[in-house]
Formats: sequence, C-alpha cells, structure tokens
Amino acid sequence: MNEGGQESEGPFGRILRGLALAAGALILLLTLYTVADVVLRYVFNAPFRGSLEVTQFSMAAIVFLGLAYCGWTGGHVAVDILQRPLESPALRWVPLFLSLVSAVLFAAIAWFSFNEAMATTSRVSNMLRWPHYPFLLLTAFGSAVYAVVLVIQAVRGLRSGSPTPE
Repeated sequence: MNEGGQESEGPFGRILRGLALAAGALILLLTLYTVADVVLRYVFNAPFRGSLEVTQFSMAAIVFLGLAYCGWTGGHVAVDILQRPLESPALRWVPLFLSLVSAVLFAAIAWFSFNEAMATTSRVSNMLRWPHYPFLLLTAFGSAVYAVVLVIQAVRGLRSGSPTPE
C-alpha cells in the first residue's frame, strides 16, 4: 500500500485502473444518453426507443468493469461492526478465509456467466434486439478478474503475516 492508502499500481493495477476508467466513461455516456432521453421525452414527446434496456446493459458493464479496481484499491464500502471481535487471536484469520471464499464465489459467477453466454448466444433483448452474450461475457470477465484480485490479496496477507487482506 502506498501512503494514499491505495494499492501500488504495477502492470496489473494499471490494467485494473484502465477497466475502471472504461466503466467511468460508460457512466458519462449513460448520463449524457439519459439527459438526451429526458429532453426528447418531455420537450419533443419523442424518447429513445429501448432506453431501459440501454440503461440495464450499461449498468452491468459499469459494475463488472469497475469491480476489480474497487477491490484492489480498497474502495468498497466497509462496515466494521465485527472489527473488534475479529481482533481476537482466535478469529484473526476469518477475514482471510472470507477473502478466499469470496474468490471462489466470484470464480463461480465467472464460470456460470461464461457458460450461460456460450449456451444462449441467440438470446436478444425485447426492444433493441441486442444480444445478451456480450454482457454475460463482461460479467464473467469482471468476476474472474475480481477473483484474481481476492486471491492476490489473500496471498499477500499470508506472506506478510497479517491475515487481514489489504
């Protein structure tokens, strides 16, 4: 960790940052799209067709592109209700265990999303007829990368002797 509290960049960190920047660019585009849709809807009574689908697919891409960087830098919301009880020597390995369980969970999400994408390549959305599989592949990719982040953090925690992954 550097003095700013963020994980040092390195090549992997830069890749994750690039994915997060892509998610940020999608948020900006989605915001502009939504503003244009609202203006068209209420001023000209001519909204974009399928705007709900655009929003839903965009949100899936935004979440799964930014997930790994958020975990890498510790940018997620943390509730420390159990922080004091976990300081007990008997329970100090629980956070490390939970990181590994989370890595398995996100690897499973990646696996099932990938299989669903390959099995349903012909499924399309109702209004815009957009195929679902690219967004399922993005879900699989983002979940797999986050699983790798969780494993790296767990290994670092084991090596440093601090069971709590940073």
